[in-house]
Amino acid sequence: MLDTDQLRSFLAIVDTGSFTRAAERINKTQSAVSMQMRRLEEQLGGPLFVKQGRGAKLSAEGEKLIDFARRMIQIEAGAMAALSRKGLKGHVKLGMPDDYAEVFLADILTRFGRRHPQVEITVVCEGSVELAAQVRDGALDIAMITDFDGMQGVELIREERLAFVALKTFEVDDSAPLPLALGSPKCQWRRIAEDALAGCPRATRGMFFSKNYSAVSAIVRAGLAATVLPIGMAGPDMRILGAEYGLPKLPLSRMGLIQAPGLASKETLALGEAIRATVGQLKQAA
Repeated sequence: MLDTDQLRSFLAIVDTGSFTRAAERINKTQSAVSMQMRRLEEQLGGPLFVKQGRGAKLSAEGEKLIDFARRMIQIEAGAMAALSRKGLKGHVKLGMPDDYAEVFLADILTRFGRRHPQVEITVVCEGSVELAAQVRDGALDIAMITDFDGMQGVELIREERLAFVALKTFEVDDSAPLPLALGSPKCQWRRIAEDALAGCPRATRGMFFSKNYSAVSAIVRAGLAATVLPIGMAGPDMRILGAEYGLPKLPLSRMGLIQAPGLASKETLALGEAIRATVGQLKQAA
C-alpha cells in the first residue's frame, strides 16, 4: 500500500521544484521529506529522482508516478468529503490582492482543502485598501492584505524587504533610464518605490502601470521592465537589482490578516490558520 502522506510530499517536490521549498509547503523538515522519498523509492523499487548538477530532476519512474499520486490524493479527499460526518461544511469569502494570490493562493487552498474538503471558498482579488473596506463592511470574512500606517485591526503575519526585481536575462544600458512596471497609484509598493527613487541619481521611467499584477508580471517576465516585490515573492527566474544599478535599498513590507467584525465562523478561523501556516514565517530579509 502506498502512503498518501509520502505521495503528498512527492507532489510538493514536483510542484515547487525543490526539496527545500516542498518541506516549507508541507510544514516538514527537509530531512523528513528526503527520508519519505527514500522509503517510497524502496517500496517502488526504483529511483524517483536523479541528480542534475547540485539539484535533482524526476526520473522516468517519477514522471509516471505523478498522475497516479494526484488521483490517489483526490480520491482520498473525495472519500473524506462524501463519508465523513465530521468537519467543517460552510462557506468563506476570502480577499487577497492578485500579486499575493499568484504566489500563495494555491498553497493556501491545498493546505486548507486537505483538512476541510467540504468548505466552499469564494476569492475576491482587489487592492489592499478596497479589501480592508469590504472586510469592515462584512462583504468579506477575511482578507490577506499589505499592512501600512493608518490601517486598523490588521494582524501581522509576515514582513519582508521590498526590492527592485527583474528577469535574470534583463539588461539595460547604464546610460539609459531603467524601465519600470508598477501597480496602480493606490499600490503601497509603488508609492514606496517612487518615494525612494525621488532622491536617487539613477534615471528611471515608468513604462507600464496596472492594478492587475498578472499584467505587470507579463511585462517583467518578457524582460521589458523591472518591478517591485517582497524578496521572497521573486521567483527563481528573477534577480534583485540593487546598488550595482544605482538603485536604493527599500524598506520592509508587512503582510497581514484582517477579519470581519464580530464572531468569526469556524470556517473563517480555520482558513486563517491555513494562511498563517503557509505564509506566516516572519522574515527580516536583508
